[in-house]
Amino acid sequence: MEQVFEICKCAEDDKVKFAMCTFEGRALTWWNGNVQTLGLANANQIPWSNVKAMMTTEYCPATEIQRMEQELWTLTLKGDDIEAYNNRFHELALMCHELVPTEKKKIERYVRGFPERIKGTSLLQRPATLHDGNQHGP
Repeated sequence: MEQVFEICKCAEDDKVKFAMCTFEGRALTWWNGNVQTLGLANANQIPWSNVKAMMTTEYCPATEIQRMEQELWTLTLKGDDIEAYNNRFHELALMCHELVPTEKKKIERYVRGFPERIKGTSLLQRPATLHDGNQHGP
C-alpha cells in the first residue's frame, strides 16, 4: 500500500480514505464497524500509522507477530537467492517495525543475514540506506 501511496502521490490526509476504498470482505466489514462507531469523518481522520496498527492488532495475532519477529531475527540468505532474501526481509521489516525502527538498524539486520563471504563487501560500502545496500549486494 505504501508504494501505491507514493506512486499516486497520495496526500497524508487522504491515505486512510484511499486505502479503505480497496477493502473487501472481512476487512471491509471490520472497517465499516469502525466507521459506525467513530463516524465517517472521525474514522477518515485517524492517522495512517494508527490504522496500520489497528489492522495489525485485528488481523495478526500476537503469536504470529512473535513468529515473524523470530524469523526476521534469524533470516539468512540461502544460497545466492538474493531476490528471495530481499523480498522476505522487506515483508518482515514492514510487519516487525519495532525490531528495525531506523534505517541504520534495518541495514545492520539486513547485512547480518549475509554469509561471511558477502558481509565484508557490503560493510565496506557502508550504504546510507537499505536501498543503497541492495544496489551493491551480492
